[in-house]
Amino acid sequence: MNRERLAILFSFILIFAFNSIDNAIAPLVKPISQSFSVSSERALWLISVCTGGTVVGLVVGPALLTWGRVRRLLFWVLVVMGSSQALFALAPTFSAALFFRAASGFAAGLVATIMWRLTFHGISKANYPAMVAVLMSARPLATALGVPAAGLLAWKMSWQTPVWVIAGLTSLSGLVLYLFFPEKAEDAPREKPGILTPYLRALAVPHAGLYYVGTTINRMAYFGFYAFCGLWFDHHYGLGLKDISLALLVIGLAEALVNFSTGRILKTFGHKPTFLVSLGLSALLLPTFIFGDTFFGLTLVPAVALIALFMLLDRVYSMALVISIPQMFPSTGDKTAFGSLNTLTAWGAMMAISWFQGQFLERLGMTVVEAILVGCFLVGSAMLYLVQARTVFQVREEG
Repeated sequence: MNRERLAILFSFILIFAFNSIDNAIAPLVKPISQSFSVSSERALWLISVCTGGTVVGLVVGPALLTWGRVRRLLFWVLVVMGSSQALFALAPTFSAALFFRAASGFAAGLVATIMWRLTFHGISKANYPAMVAVLMSARPLATALGVPAAGLLAWKMSWQTPVWVIAGLTSLSGLVLYLFFPEKAEDAPREKPGILTPYLRALAVPHAGLYYVGTTINRMAYFGFYAFCGLWFDHHYGLGLKDISLALLVIGLAEALVNFSTGRILKTFGHKPTFLVSLGLSALLLPTFIFGDTFFGLTLVPAVALIALFMLLDRVYSMALVISIPQMFPSTGDKTAFGSLNTLTAWGAMMAISWFQGQFLERLGMTVVEAILVGCFLVGSAMLYLVQARTVFQVREEG
């Protein structure tokens, strides 16, 4: 196996590892809250503070890449990530846990930026599709396999156990990636702009601002459900940690497996029909399952099936959007900022919605927060449709 393929393989393992522990906080929220003697709603701040750190890492990441060797930055980022994950499991107070989660999130944001640099400038054309598949599939597979595994480990042992395991996996995979990191990734343009300059240039492209704002609002529904899924399953169906983990396994497997066939779906049915149908069906599915038994008398099995279908369709229209970015925003030069903006909007959305849930869920109640998630999806999706209609659809119809 050559150097590039090893880098791709261990990039996947690294992304899988840190996304597993980040996404596992939601189903583990009860034992974690008991460990730190805080409410379950307040424990959701462990999600928002981590994603807040990720957002900061993504903001400064493209500028940091111009100030030195990418490989050296990767090494120090991995040191921070692995140690902060382990120290989170040892945190004596909730404040200390928040600090270590923020540090881990910051490192994850820098890793995400490095992954986009590797994708656009470090991988050959022959291996480029494989690297894109890694970026699109590692997080869903972490949800499908890593999160349920973490939940079951916590159920059998303690919530700290999966944190320790993932800290070790992060450190090991990161070390191998460091050793086999392609030299070509150092060859992107080396100008030294201000911290926000790469993003400002990307957002100056017509329609980019509307697209990324729409993506952020749309993602609040997706990440918002995952952020409070532990409380949601408990509230609607009275599930414990084991059953929540098994439900997430079913949902995550559906979401992950579709990544391997989305390209074929787009090729078979075409970009526009695939995008419109998957986005439209999602708009119908979300209010149907999220209000669950409150308004529709939905039992657990069909509810999990509808959630799985919604998450599956999310992967389809999200992939369609990512693939069409070159058509939406033609640009030259270093493309790292465009890729980082995709990750930045996702984690920015998760930071905002998980903070909101931690702050207001107890005060507003489950039904109101559920309605807000539905509203976010509808507003964000409308903005995404407008951008596609003004760019990709128009160009293809004219062509």
